[in-house]
Amino acid sequence: MKKTAVLFSLAILFACSCARAQTDQWGWQLSETPADVIANPTGTLSQGRPYQGTPSSVVSKNGKRLFVAWYGDGEDENLENYVMVCYATGDLKKPTDVKLVIRSPHVGKVRCCDPALWREPQGRVWLSWCQTTGEKIFGKVNERGSRYLSAWGIYCDNPEDDEPVWSAPRRLFDGNMMNKPTYLENGDILYCLCVPLFFNINDLRSREEGLWIYRSKDNGQTFEKISGVRLPSSATESMLVEKKDGTIWLWSRVDPILLYRQYNREKKTFVDKGVPTDGIYEAFSKDGGVTFTRALPSKIPHVGSRFYVGRLQSGNLLLVKNYANDELWLSGKPKAKIGEGDKEINLNPKFRRQIIAYLSRDDGKTWEGGLILDERRLVNYPDASQSADGFIYISWDHDRYNEPEIMAAKITEADILAKKIVTPGSTLNEIINKGPQGKTARNRTKNI
Repeated sequence: MKKTAVLFSLAILFACSCARAQTDQWGWQLSETPADVIANPTGTLSQGRPYQGTPSSVVSKNGKRLFVAWYGDGEDENLENYVMVCYATGDLKKPTDVKLVIRSPHVGKVRCCDPALWREPQGRVWLSWCQTTGEKIFGKVNERGSRYLSAWGIYCDNPEDDEPVWSAPRRLFDGNMMNKPTYLENGDILYCLCVPLFFNINDLRSREEGLWIYRSKDNGQTFEKISGVRLPSSATESMLVEKKDGTIWLWSRVDPILLYRQYNREKKTFVDKGVPTDGIYEAFSKDGGVTFTRALPSKIPHVGSRFYVGRLQSGNLLLVKNYANDELWLSGKPKAKIGEGDKEINLNPKFRRQIIAYLSRDDGKTWEGGLILDERRLVNYPDASQSADGFIYISWDHDRYNEPEIMAAKITEADILAKKIVTPGSTLNEIINKGPQGKTARNRTKNI
């Protein structure tokens, strides 16, 4: 009996070790090598790629230059990926070729991905990205994911000069940071980091999975991990907003399809639960991010995709998102269930179309406006920043797998409230970068 138990235990350990081995195609230590920062690249490195997307952007303080970063190469989220950065003029009319490339020296073994751009209050511009040996091939069983991810960063003190100069890469945190940090009124900075969930692995490192909040009290010189939040999915795209009463409001993207069915013990079967537009979960902290309430579905509907929320200079909140039966939400009605409203989006919670901007003048209680930035399908991942003159710059991507475009708009609060361009100088649907037609333009329209 004891021998059988020992053999069974060994078999379990072997299976777990095999599962863990599958999560890293290459030794994860390779991802701890700083990436190469290549300024003014030439050849194909200076051009858009057949697969590219997931942009982040930031405008310089005086509005002279917009930085837009994204990643791509290869045919999907794989080990060929690297980060590209383009510089555009403040009117968005003169984007450059790719001016900066972030690429691992271990090409084909480590991917650089998920860039985030932000600006310090004093004007310094930061760029961060993730390094990992893991990859994700959509439509296939993911056997090469990794829980070993690290966030790295560089900064620029002269963002409006003809030739911005970037610092050497610096390792910032464990995990992946896909959105801007939040600067609090007291001077603290909060960062959201994610370690992906692996439901098929249960070991000591499983405790590190989930969403983590880091804090800096010295303007990004040092960091401390202060809290963690468990969510139904990996929560790679989370943002924090400081409300006017000091409450920290956590917003996190989740995948609605993961939440749509729950097991009912009495019926001994899975039953429909929630609604397919529960793409945003929220939680609150009253102590500066040290502890949070339980994360629950937000009243704001969304598909399974990244959104942007942040505080504007006026004190109003800006929300940029995909359409998700928004007319029901804005009228105070419950989220649409299957068979109501736009049936197509309800039957496919991952479906992404329209990028829309809203404002809240009462700290998130109600939302107004609804300026459609892009009417098309396959539009993804908005990001935003604001220059000192009040103009709001927003970026997003379109059709990542076929003829990928990195897009941008320049608008004002008045445009959002009017639901149309009313401000001189505002502009929509400017192409910042366009990649060539995809080599394998796989049909992913049904999934994204």
